[in-house]
Amino acid sequence: MLQAEHISFAYRKKQVLKDICFTAAKGDFIGIIGQNGCGKSTLLSVLAGVRRPASGTLSFHGSPLFAGTRVPAETVGYVPQLNPLLPELSVRDNLKLWRRNTVSSSGEAQDSLYRQMGLAEYLGVPVAKLSEGMKKRISITSVLQNAPEILILDEPSAALDLPCKEIIHNQLLLFAENGGIVLFTTHEEAEFSLCSTLYILKDGVLQQTDSVRAKDALIKQS
Repeated sequence: MLQAEHISFAYRKKQVLKDICFTAAKGDFIGIIGQNGCGKSTLLSVLAGVRRPASGTLSFHGSPLFAGTRVPAETVGYVPQLNPLLPELSVRDNLKLWRRNTVSSSGEAQDSLYRQMGLAEYLGVPVAKLSEGMKKRISITSVLQNAPEILILDEPSAALDLPCKEIIHNQLLLFAENGGIVLFTTHEEAEFSLCSTLYILKDGVLQQTDSVRAKDALIKQS
């Protein structure tokens, strides 16, 4: 069980997140929506341990995730909007760079993941020569290979073509079906149906919603 309790965050005097509370269990697929600039990316970076909250706690199976200097990659996999890849390196070398030594999965499991993400034929290609969709798939694969229990993604399919979106969606659904927790932000109505739980972030407050109300709320905010 992932549990966020009373998380808040501020940039100088601007309160961006206010008393954020939610829980997530194994297999949950959680979507977070809201207008641009509402704090969604900030919330994900706090949940991933990149930023420290001004107050509040985040725990997983009862153990605090903010206790150490970083959140273990085997617990949380975080994919920000901007890809963290080194363009001059090959796909294979980028994946090696982000792979943690503590991971015990077999080479066969890695190869299977690469095939599922459509990367097997591109492992020797420099990242600079690949499309944005391929780069996003590599970024997601770089955290999935560490077998995290929680996957946090900031608009993972934004501006991608339909085949690429389908590959990503299928992999995220498989991750959740295997007991992982997915938290992601989106602006796309078609992705609302993927979610077991949907939240809207407005004025720093996170509230549960549903697909119909979510669409209406986003239109009113725009």
